[in-house]
Amino acid sequence: MVSYAQAVLPRWHGRDGSDLASLTSEIADWSMSTAMRDLVECFDEKWPSGDVVEVLAGLEEISARCWDFRAGGERAAAVARDFSRGVTERVHAAAAALGLRHHNLPRERAYDHVLIHGGLLRGCLIRAGHAAALLDGVIDSPEVCGLGSFRPTTEPEQSMASELAVGECGDEFDAMDIALRSAFPGAVRDRETGEKSPDKPHVSFLTREYRIPIGPRLRVLAAPSSDPNRRANTADTCTFWANSVGRPDPGQKILLVTTEHFVPFQHADAIRVLGVPYGCAVETVGVDPATVSSGHLRQRLTTTNFLQETRSAIRSMQLLLSTVHTG
Repeated sequence: MVSYAQAVLPRWHGRDGSDLASLTSEIADWSMSTAMRDLVECFDEKWPSGDVVEVLAGLEEISARCWDFRAGGERAAAVARDFSRGVTERVHAAAAALGLRHHNLPRERAYDHVLIHGGLLRGCLIRAGHAAALLDGVIDSPEVCGLGSFRPTTEPEQSMASELAVGECGDEFDAMDIALRSAFPGAVRDRETGEKSPDKPHVSFLTREYRIPIGPRLRVLAAPSSDPNRRANTADTCTFWANSVGRPDPGQKILLVTTEHFVPFQHADAIRVLGVPYGCAVETVGVDPATVSSGHLRQRLTTTNFLQETRSAIRSMQLLLSTVHTG
């Protein structure tokens, strides 16, 4: 059985507990880990030489050649590939060592904010359910916010919404709204701000608030995009939340909830757009979709999934390192 030493993801404890130099070192340790080196070798690629900036640039090029199955499209459009048993074992072991698996439980007991990353309807339901389970005795937090965009839903998502009888699901905002209400029964809509205009993703936004008899304050949002040619991405949703909804203070603790293979890239993005500029402590956990109780939602992540999100993590680490160097 293949196994590698754990490559610890970069940590950010807020301005009082972290510094940019240690963050650079942690990015280097992750990028140059044994697991990453063997992953490169597994695909008959040459390890890039140089410092961490040059290594990450080389890894990005390798990942574009070998691990990009989306070709610039949405994740749902990725083309799955079959791999040999040996390659599959090495990729799954590397994914575990690089933080793309087994990160479902947080380190702390209390957080000032819990943020749930958006995505496909299945992912939104799984993540919101995991957040609700954590808040049921594992952690405390006064606020939960589901992050999303105006990305139109796919036909499979709409079919799932119909099968589950959860109501209209025209875009990612609807998906996250459905997920929050499913995870937190009894939520009553309170107020709403913004305008839902999918044709103008770079200027449109929407925030909806809910109240529940006992528990955290609930919000769901669709963020504007920083690029008129695409929907809002992870960084856009986190930035919009911080600027317009959460307004976090230095020293506060933020927990982000996602699916396990997205943890490294979304964690790096969160440190870059929330941790460094706002001085907040940032932690990210991810649920394994193969372990959820609902058969409708259960899903086993594939070798393609892990390779694609290793590429995403490399690119996010590049952006984070650039922020560190200019910060």
